[in-house]
This record gives sequence, C-alpha cells and structure tokens, in this order.
Amino acid sequence: MNTQVIVVPYDSGQRGWRMGAGPDHLLRAGLAEHLRSSGHDVAFTEVMDDQSLPPAEVRTAFELMRRIAVAVRTAREAGRFPLVLAGNCSTASGTLAGLTPAARSVFWFDAHADLNTPSTTVSGYLDGMSLAIARGACYEALTATIPGFEPVDDRRIRLIATRDIDPPEQQVIDRCGIRVGMNGTPHKTNGVAYVHCDLDSLDPARVGQANLFPVPGGLSVGELRDHLGGIRRLMPIGAAAITAYAPEFDRTGSISKAAFDIAAELVHD
Repeated sequence: MNTQVIVVPYDSGQRGWRMGAGPDHLLRAGLAEHLRSSGHDVAFTEVMDDQSLPPAEVRTAFELMRRIAVAVRTAREAGRFPLVLAGNCSTASGTLAGLTPAARSVFWFDAHADLNTPSTTVSGYLDGMSLAIARGACYEALTATIPGFEPVDDRRIRLIATRDIDPPEQQVIDRCGIRVGMNGTPHKTNGVAYVHCDLDSLDPARVGQANLFPVPGGLSVGELRDHLGGIRRLMPIGAAAITAYAPEFDRTGSISKAAFDIAAELVHD
C-alpha cells in the first residue's frame, strides 16, 4: 500500500514534549522500515504549528487540525493512505475533515471516552474533549475554520476498549446512541472508517504503559488487531491514527513494538 505517514509531534501545544515525543521515537525505532519490509511504499509529511506564534494548547491544536485536514486530503487525492502519528487525540477532527464529503464512521480505540466539553470537563485538558469536538458538541467557531470539517454522526461512532467514562460522558453516550464495543451490526456500512488508536486502549498489565493516563483493563495487541480486521470487513478504512504514546513510560519497548504491529495491520492491503 502507498502510505503517507503524517507526523504531528505535539502534546498540549508543545512540540516534542511528553506524548509529543512519541511520533519521532517510533520513527527513530524503525517504523517506516518495518512497513517497507512488508512491501509498503512510505512517504512522510510533518505537520507543524505556525512558528511565528507562541504555543498555546487550544490555538495550536486547531492550527494543527487545519493543516492535518489538508495533508490527509492531499494524500488521498494522490492515492495514498493517511496514517497519522500524533501526540494528541484532538488531531482526529483534522483527519476526519480530510475525509469529507465521504460518510465517515469512527472507531475510537481509547481508554477514555474524550466526550467532555468545556462545560463538563474538570481537568480542562483539551484531549479529553477530542471526540466531543469531532461530533460538533463544542468549539464550533474554531471547527468552522478546519477545511472540510463536518460533525460526525453520533450513530456512526463506536467506543472500543473505553473504560474510564465520566458521568457527563455516559449521559452523552446514552442519550445520543453512541455504541460501546464491537458487538452488533453497525447502523450503516457505507462510506469509510476512521480508526483512532490511542495506545492506552492497550492493557497496561498485559502489554505495557503507553502514557501518563493508564487505566486497568483494555486490549491485547492481538485483540486490537482482530478488531481492525473486523472493521476492514465492514468498510474500507479511509484514514487512521496512532496517538498518545509517551516513550518515557515504555521502559521495555513493548508499546513501541505494539505500535509497529498496529501500524502494519492498519496499512494492510
């Protein structure tokens, strides 16, 4: 497969810090060579913030989303599969915007639901609002600046390996028909899938700790790969992301290895 790796090395507006160090770490560890060894053509796009402006979590995040949207659309127009390596989950809205006007289904592999809004969050952490942003529940003025942005239909969202859900997030899930898990037939199978793999969807006890937000439980690498195969049987994957990897917590290298395996499954022909 012709793969465009879109590198977004930011966490909370800061380049190369914490989970923002994850994309470069995976590339230095040989991710591209791993994919090429299986016959994939791999090219790169690095997405950077406007260097003339000071970093700020919200401003920087939305500037990155705007640039990711363009990079994803450009890759697809060139017949390349967009694989986003990012520090933050908030990049999802940019990737999804790059897939319009296709109907999009979201498969959200994440320990956290990321459905809080500025009105419900107690941490103020933008990443905890990532899926809320994608579904058009907050920051509407800023999402309107992302080229091609359209809110995702709640009925096309599935949360997988999600086990840390705040009460306001559970209310959204119950009220809006967001599905949890892979069981059951999806409402619609037309269009394309966006597969979002936050590495804390993996079980820290069985696989390793991906970042500073570990939650007990989760998937093995084999289980996650099986889910990806199931998604591919339902519909084509239009774009994917591997996010939220903080190398400082990966003392044995087990999460880096898992990311290689997941990437190989995502770009599977």
